[in-house]
Amino acid sequence: MAVAGVAAALGIFFSNTGHSNETPFTKGPVQLVAPVPKSVKLTKANARDVMVVAAGFVSTAVLRTHTERSYDLSDHAFHQGLTRAQWKTGNIPVPPYRRDDLDVVKWKLDYSYKDRVGLQVYLQPKPTSKVGGLAFNVELHRVGPPQHRRWLVDYWTPAGQQGPAPSSAAARNPFGIAPKTKAGLGAMWLVLPIGLVLGLMVSVPIVLGIRGWRRRVRADRAYNALVQRQS
Repeated sequence: MAVAGVAAALGIFFSNTGHSNETPFTKGPVQLVAPVPKSVKLTKANARDVMVVAAGFVSTAVLRTHTERSYDLSDHAFHQGLTRAQWKTGNIPVPPYRRDDLDVVKWKLDYSYKDRVGLQVYLQPKPTSKVGGLAFNVELHRVGPPQHRRWLVDYWTPAGQQGPAPSSAAARNPFGIAPKTKAGLGAMWLVLPIGLVLGLMVSVPIVLGIRGWRRRVRADRAYNALVQRQS
């Protein structure tokens, strides 16, 4: 009991031997999280300019065709310190996609802020391709003086990958309907055994009844003949 009492006292007064990591309060200004920018309508002119830059970036950086041309379509921070010569080698922070596998590029506006536009891009493969589609989240921002403002890609990251493209047979049959095959046993072959069993169940009592009736008729005739001879 004495040992238990000492252990209980130690557990109460010295239960926490760690150090406190609580953030101390200061008298400085409160740091607020930056609010979400206000959405603005994307004009036709800006939409055209954005699509020109985004499409050019896909055809050069993503498809790795004249990759050096995409250097001027992206901002300095996106280059991650790579020079134009290094960018030309294709070893860049952009996942590649083979031109021979590409069927169509689909675009969708994600958001539109002042001087900043977000897009969702999907590279759809050909039906005969063995690779899946690839989706990207893309952001472009507008830079430069008012007279020479231009859009540049400053964010391009994969947003997901679809499985391999369906085979040609599956492409022709998108709803998964099974093709017609050679006909198997018809419904008649399934009903026939059931009909035979039911027929036996009905015919056996009838046959036995007719057999018993004939025996009774024969017995009655034999009895009547015997009575007539005795009389």
